[in-house]
Amino acid sequence: MAPNQKAVELQTEEIFSHLLEDKPIVYQGPFSAVETDSPAGSDDEFNAVLIAAKLKAIADSLNDNVVFKEALEEFKIEAAKGAIEAAFSHTVKNACRAQASQCPGLSPELQLLKTTATFACLVANSCPSLRGTIFGPTIAFINRNLGDWITQQGGWGRINI
Repeated sequence: MAPNQKAVELQTEEIFSHLLEDKPIVYQGPFSAVETDSPAGSDDEFNAVLIAAKLKAIADSLNDNVVFKEALEEFKIEAAKGAIEAAFSHTVKNACRAQASQCPGLSPELQLLKTTATFACLVANSCPSLRGTIFGPTIAFINRNLGDWITQQGGWGRINI
């Protein structure tokens, strides 16, 4: 059964808590998972660590991308004014528009998801003092802009990242 909106929001929090923590993400494969008695297909596709690891790999590959470096500088200026959530939202949308031409076959939703994860990681790694501060705006942005889409896909476990 596909997760509802609230379940997707909780999954988003779990994924991004792994993604933004200050230590490497270690995914040990499907056989390292704890077995449960839940029926097949219930939540089997969802693995927060695996999804976070995939998003982290994408973010790491784009660390030196000029679009994201410029976005980070723009964000620092806007964030210094105190409106972190508005600055995050504005900066991610601008970076996504700039990145869209580099990945023409990617759906707008997947492009926005990858841009959001990449930018959140860049902020967390480049500005350690903002690591804890960026979590809430990231989750709010994803829930507001991608929550319905993630739910329609059948949850995070069904998205081909």
